[in-house]
Amino acid sequence: MITLTRITDPAKLQEYYRFRTGIYNESRLKVVVDEMSGTDKDVYDDRAFHHGWYVDGKLAGCIRFIEPDDSATPIPMLSYMTDAEATAALYAYLAERKAKGDRVIEASRFCLAPEHRGLRTAREFVLAMIMTMQPLGFEHGLFDCHETQSAFYRAVGFDTVGPSASYATPAFEQRFTIFQYCFDRLIARNKELLKRMGFIRGQRMRNAA
Repeated sequence: MITLTRITDPAKLQEYYRFRTGIYNESRLKVVVDEMSGTDKDVYDDRAFHHGWYVDGKLAGCIRFIEPDDSATPIPMLSYMTDAEATAALYAYLAERKAKGDRVIEASRFCLAPEHRGLRTAREFVLAMIMTMQPLGFEHGLFDCHETQSAFYRAVGFDTVGPSASYATPAFEQRFTIFQYCFDRLIARNKELLKRMGFIRGQRMRNAA
């Protein structure tokens, strides 16, 4: 079972940033690493929930979660999106969720150590992500991914945001897809795997019909 652990200890956070930086330095998104500091850390990290997956005491994966605020760029992806249609769709989604009283979280900086990469592990990790944030009051969320990974997330049960879900990011010279999730739907779609992962046990779990 993949368990995500909240990271708040300063030493553990530094380990987390070093791990994240190492992953991005070897990826197609190396550009996100700050050239001056050599570290993948931005202004959003100061208000993010940082979580890690530890295997035998060693960090094997990580993710961060950011709740939108009232600034001009309430979540990270809006700081680099330039596509007007995709941006409008994203703001419309956030406004709809707010009007319904739903708390939303953006997941970003999804990293896995090379030795733990694979479709099954990735699927279990993203489901652990959903299950970790639900008890904190987040049953709706957003993230974007490289368009080559879109088929994987659709297969898991994530839905795209807006009619034009794929957009170009000139800063990264790549195309990304915006996904959103609803806790209820993902639970229903992945119920058997969640049982095997230990998230759903004998008793009926809330929202896990």
